[in-house]
Amino acid sequence: MRRALAAVLIILLPPLVWWLFIRPIPVTVSVYFTRTVAGENTLAAVTRTVRARSTESRLRGAYRALLAGPTAEERAAGYSTEIPAETRLRAVVAGAGVAAVDLTAAIEAGGGSSSMQARVWQIVYTGTQFPSARAVRILIEGQARQALGGEGVIIDAPIPRPERTPTF
Repeated sequence: MRRALAAVLIILLPPLVWWLFIRPIPVTVSVYFTRTVAGENTLAAVTRTVRARSTESRLRGAYRALLAGPTAEERAAGYSTEIPAETRLRAVVAGAGVAAVDLTAAIEAGGGSSSMQARVWQIVYTGTQFPSARAVRILIEGQARQALGGEGVIIDAPIPRPERTPTF
């Protein structure tokens, strides 16, 4: 009888642990796109449901949703993104109050200073929605950079969310 009980526990315990503590569960995250409000370009949040359990997996899901861009309905409602469609997420690491997001070099393509500022704020706001990420460190192709693009938007240190929503 003990062997049968032990065998049942050995078989059932791993799936039960996975189900209760490891499996990704649906969570709601915010993704920040751009929108014109009262004649000024600013950020606007939309929600997405991602499957995640840890802060890093929530961040990863939020950034993937950000890079996917607004839906057709959101575009019709005036939401847009300054992040180039070719930009891909390489990695996300969270620790010590900072979310480090590593993006492909496409993040630097095109745009002007306003577009680059919008990109940075979209990335920062999407990452700092989580209490464990008070600032975002932007990496490009795994490397720290002084600035984003040729416009000189400084990204040489972790960037916290400002008190007021920026306009650009």
